[in-house]
Amino acid sequence: MTAPLENPKLHIEKGYDLVADQYLAWSSARPTTRRMELIADLIPKLLPAGADVLELGCGAGVPSTQRLLEAGLTVTGNDISAAQIALARQHVPAATLIQGDMLALDFAPASFDAVLAFYSIFHLPKEEQGAMISKIRGWLKPGGWFLCNFHFDEGDVTREGWIDPAVIMFSSGLGVEGTRDIFQKDVLGFKLVVDEVAVETVGKFEEKFHWVMAQKENASETS
Repeated sequence: MTAPLENPKLHIEKGYDLVADQYLAWSSARPTTRRMELIADLIPKLLPAGADVLELGCGAGVPSTQRLLEAGLTVTGNDISAAQIALARQHVPAATLIQGDMLALDFAPASFDAVLAFYSIFHLPKEEQGAMISKIRGWLKPGGWFLCNFHFDEGDVTREGWIDPAVIMFSSGLGVEGTRDIFQKDVLGFKLVVDEVAVETVGKFEEKFHWVMAQKENASETS
């Protein structure tokens, strides 16, 4: 259902808190092939081991956080949901974990070799997504990498009864061309390396996502 929603981030936080265990079981049915393929493509670009990676919307820490740690990378994970962070502490205790709104995070310029965000940035209102990408670019070291998926469609989506009847879930998108415009017009200094739409099947549902892998350009700039 598409509808305006007051204070969507509160619904997102409460929703993921409520369904933390259910979401972990439900999301295990999500094909991880494209996500994990892109992570596999990215990891060699971050070696030698020890590169610093930020994952926005890390959830319970599986499978992506686990894979990054297995590769010997240093991972900081963030999620708006305290329940998700609690699960991540169980699954990926080697990660540094921070609970809160990703847009409120504050890191020094050039802190990370890569920033990853899977199924997470589209939970921000679409008018905040450009600001989030701009912050990510500032956090990246020169030549650093950003890997993320966005909504395929444009507009806000409110889903009542998402996973659990008590949950109202919000997401938002600029559409494929709108997202491309962020990288090409609004937040300059990224080179798009992957820019593609892929279909995923979750249970009986099919969803399209816009996948982006971008590299920070301008080696002299750190913010």
